[in-house]
Amino acid sequence: MKPAYMILWRVLAYPALVYLVFSLIFFYLYVHPRRHISEFKPSDFGSKFDQVRFAASDGVSLAGWFIPNKNSKKALVICHGYPMDKGNVYGMTYFLAKDFNLLLFDFRAMGSSGGFFSTAGAKETGDVDAAIAFLADKGFKKVGLFGFSMGASAILMSDNPAVAARVADSPFADIGGELDYIFKEYGAFRYPLIRLMKVWSVLFLGVNMDRVSPLRRAAGIRTPLLLIHGASDTQVPVQASLALKAAVPGAELWIIKGADHGETWAAAGYPYEKKVIEFFQKNL
Repeated sequence: MKPAYMILWRVLAYPALVYLVFSLIFFYLYVHPRRHISEFKPSDFGSKFDQVRFAASDGVSLAGWFIPNKNSKKALVICHGYPMDKGNVYGMTYFLAKDFNLLLFDFRAMGSSGGFFSTAGAKETGDVDAAIAFLADKGFKKVGLFGFSMGASAILMSDNPAVAARVADSPFADIGGELDYIFKEYGAFRYPLIRLMKVWSVLFLGVNMDRVSPLRRAAGIRTPLLLIHGASDTQVPVQASLALKAAVPGAELWIIKGADHGETWAAAGYPYEKKVIEFFQKNL
């Protein structure tokens, strides 16, 4: 008969090992999402475009669409959400092509871009800076940024001096809080899961998730900021934008009633387009 302490050790160790492996698998699936590549292109919306590629500072090749507007000297960078691609966000921003030059691109590890791991905005902020540098080479010395979801959070963390204005639609305030919200159905089990994911992030990606915080970085924003959020968002709670508004008192916050995640443009309709266009026209 085995000693009681051996039985106890196995009772504790085996579930812990299973949970450890489970967290590693979950982490891998999260940072290496299945790629989504939209079937349509800007030409399907009547816009001429160039397929372009440019490199982030760490060498990752990023795929993009540059949509020129010969009647405008203003340019915007459009950033999609996790785990989608540039085509996904173009559907809610195509109206901007009438008034601005646009650059849409796929974040690393998504769409047609290079890279193997997604970092929830940590290295994606550098992808945004690479897009800004691409536009600078075309003569645009200052730009506006539009981001949705993770893309919105990434543009809030960029301190690039070329940024003149930002529109952040449905951003999360910090990745720790967002993970806690996503995994709320796991109850108390979500706490060790999130903690282990943070450990794996440091070990395998060199990224401290606790530092992926638009809320902290946004406090330093001195340029115009428009926050948009759906009141019924089930993926990123509206409290995230409320917290960001508190951190940036000069920001404008528009909460759209009845809109879930990704439904703000569809729920608001023409007023959404009018507000975003006028915001960038005024501040670029």
